[in-house]
Amino acid sequence: MNPLIHFLGAFARGSNRLAILLAEVALAALMLACTYGVIARYVFNSPSIYITEVCVYLLLVCSWLSVGWVHLENRHVSVEAFHMRFSPRGQRLATCISQLCILFFCLVLLWAGMSVVETALARNYRSASMLRFPLWIAYGMIPLGGTLLGLATLRRLFIPDSVESNDSIKEF
Repeated sequence: MNPLIHFLGAFARGSNRLAILLAEVALAALMLACTYGVIARYVFNSPSIYITEVCVYLLLVCSWLSVGWVHLENRHVSVEAFHMRFSPRGQRLATCISQLCILFFCLVLLWAGMSVVETALARNYRSASMLRFPLWIAYGMIPLGGTLLGLATLRRLFIPDSVESNDSIKEF
């Protein structure tokens, strides 16, 4: 295998593995934050004015950091019944076309996301709540998720055998 392609595959897998680990930590923090919010509101009758916004940002982190890993593991929603009607060569061609479309989508996400982040930084956009969270961080999840998905797509495009199959999920 070409060393560059091997490096790309290892980098895509490693970066998405790190991202999914961070997403899992954010998910645990989201669970704790939601629990705190409910207990503070209904048990102690002292609702937090920040907890809902913090939960939204944690949910953004969970969603955008996991998108590449989900694609690497081939767990996105797909129309398998349509795909299975093709011959093996047709399946490879359809997979290649879909990966190229996903890659184009990632480039658009990266370009538009970076544009929004740049604008938010330049104009110092902050959330409208009392927390006044800098929105460039939240907007930054868009190009970061697009990059992770793009890396996963490149890996699947150039290393087609990199998709691990799990028969128990396919049967479901």
